[in-house]
Amino acid sequence: MTLLLFLDRLLARITGWLIIFFLSVMILMAFGQVVLRNFFHTGIEWGDVFLRHMVLWLGFLGATIATGEGRHLKIEFVNKLVIKHYRKIVYIFTNLFASVVCYFLMRAAISFVQFEIESASTLILNLPTTYFIIIIPIGYGIIAFRFMVRSLAWGAEIIKGDWDVKEEH
Repeated sequence: MTLLLFLDRLLARITGWLIIFFLSVMILMAFGQVVLRNFFHTGIEWGDVFLRHMVLWLGFLGATIATGEGRHLKIEFVNKLVIKHYRKIVYIFTNLFASVVCYFLMRAAISFVQFEIESASTLILNLPTTYFIIIIPIGYGIIAFRFMVRSLAWGAEIIKGDWDVKEEH
């Protein structure tokens, strides 16, 4: 369990740095596009497509962070239906279910990426489209992993006798 928690924290740290890097690149690129268009009546031809794909990357990276922190979208009516003592068990099962769903989404995304590899399509600067969409299966894989780690951590807490749900869950 310690290794899984270490990997989870490492993924969160790497993801945080990637978000900072990609967001910085996006801001500089968008600012450069505005300056080029307004003052020089030109622009980087592939800039807008690049920025759209960067948004995709940031969305998936942000989703992995949100999942690890328990700030992802969730259905809260369960809190009203289940007494507090058993909420952690419900959270375990809902996170396991979410992990399985993300696993299947990851598998579908892998198929999508394989089709793109087979088609040998390029997006900008003759770079394969795969470079821009590879975040989809990676993102779903990381999200599935983080849901699983949260479930296992709650299971370990229950085994130790800690049934109380903390606010961050």
